[in-house]
Amino acid sequence: MTAWNRRVAAATRVREVGDPDAIEERLRSLGLPTGLHPDDIIAVATLLRVAESRGVGFGTTILARVAETDGVTRTVQIVILGNEGGATTMVGDHDNELEVDALTGLPGRAYAMEVLDDALQASLNAEHSVGVFSIDVDRFKTINDARGFNAGEEVLRTLGAELEKSLRPDDTLCRLGGDEFTVICPEVFGVAEAMTIGERFRAVCAAAQIDSPLAGMTISIGVSVGRADRGAEDMMREAETALYQAKGLGRDRCEVFDEDLRTKAERRITVDQQLRSALEGEGLQVHYQPIIETESRRIVGVEALLRIVGPDGEHLNPRELVEAAEDAGLIRRIEETVLERAATMMRGLPGCDDPLFLSVNVSDRQLGDSRFPLALARTLNHADFPAELLHLEINRSILDRKGAAIRLVTQLRALGVVVAIDEFIGASDAEMVVPDGVDLIKLDKRLVHGVHGERGRARAELVIGGILDRSLEACAVGVETEEDLTIVRELGCRYAQGYLFSPPIDALQLHSLIANSI
Repeated sequence: MTAWNRRVAAATRVREVGDPDAIEERLRSLGLPTGLHPDDIIAVATLLRVAESRGVGFGTTILARVAETDGVTRTVQIVILGNEGGATTMVGDHDNELEVDALTGLPGRAYAMEVLDDALQASLNAEHSVGVFSIDVDRFKTINDARGFNAGEEVLRTLGAELEKSLRPDDTLCRLGGDEFTVICPEVFGVAEAMTIGERFRAVCAAAQIDSPLAGMTISIGVSVGRADRGAEDMMREAETALYQAKGLGRDRCEVFDEDLRTKAERRITVDQQLRSALEGEGLQVHYQPIIETESRRIVGVEALLRIVGPDGEHLNPRELVEAAEDAGLIRRIEETVLERAATMMRGLPGCDDPLFLSVNVSDRQLGDSRFPLALARTLNHADFPAELLHLEINRSILDRKGAAIRLVTQLRALGVVVAIDEFIGASDAEMVVPDGVDLIKLDKRLVHGVHGERGRARAELVIGGILDRSLEACAVGVETEEDLTIVRELGCRYAQGYLFSPPIDALQLHSLIANSI
């Protein structure tokens, strides 16, 4: 059994002051134990009335005596909290501490795990399953940034109260920290019912009045459904994984953890382990793909690419690596390592008439870190690499941040580096808007591969023409045939990159390639 039992007295009032039997019956309906000492019944009833009158912010604890059927008296601890609809009561052993969130009056993760453990045990020989709902406020940081922390706290307080109103009698709501809540539903009959419950939770924001702190807000929900063969930690983790899926699919939705997500989660764990192992050992490799000038076919630069070899001898998917590194908080360390190794390698290349530039990718997570320009300056200084020979490839989506993007580009240009937009396809007029300070556009290989058809060539001509009209340089990525090269050169691309010239190769192979081209 859990150490604590919790009940919400939503929109109710304890008013039976003159009728002790009625008061005792009312307290039992709120989950308080039978056999409370008469003096303690009066004390608890009085505190409930105070909690109901004061509402959110009121909280107190009282020790009460309970007479058992065998004549033994035990002491329990009763927590009484005010909320918008009435009062909340929690009962537990007097020597067992309960962590209660001061902002919402909700218990935390430890209590959620106790409740979930009990619910799973109870489902052992039952027909029902247990549901876990991981709930997170969408774009909560924006609320704090735009309206202040007090407004953010009011959103959390109101959301907690509204979610409580949506609970069934045996459901339990907890706040795990930050803007994340969890609901444990001990009886759920299948995924369909769990999704119905999840949508009811999600509707609390949609139903908010215009003057409510929740007006215009949305929440994302991840759902895990399981029985006694699942562990509490597993189910919590699965619900959180489903929550990330909901966020990734656009937010304001409810997603359930299924076999497909399980496979992805297991794959992510494998990639994360291999990534950490590579960082600790010598498994992190840097490969290089030459960038050539289309008119002379002379190598003018190289792009540094992260590579990690898996147990099967194959390279792990680069996009998987970046996502895993960002989730694990390792992306900064990895990208700095790649830049330092690549810069060191560049200094040892055979002599050329003109020094080659080094192009590296920068993740969105790094670009969103205000410390990135300073960290980049330190890395360049430590590697003794000229800033003007460094090309930073950033994703086109970063420019949607408008003011922040302009400040970032300005700071990077102040260091002397070249700013390039990567995977550019020019799919819309909005995407064609490029802020001042960007020097180079790297065309998405899908655009390059489409140049052989009439419509594809017309589209490429329009995009490249727009780039040249802005006095920017264009680099065609994914050039694989002589015909590819001829067309992109005719359309005005100054640079090209692709398997026609070389696949990504290691440092020794690059040395040999450049030495033979001199």
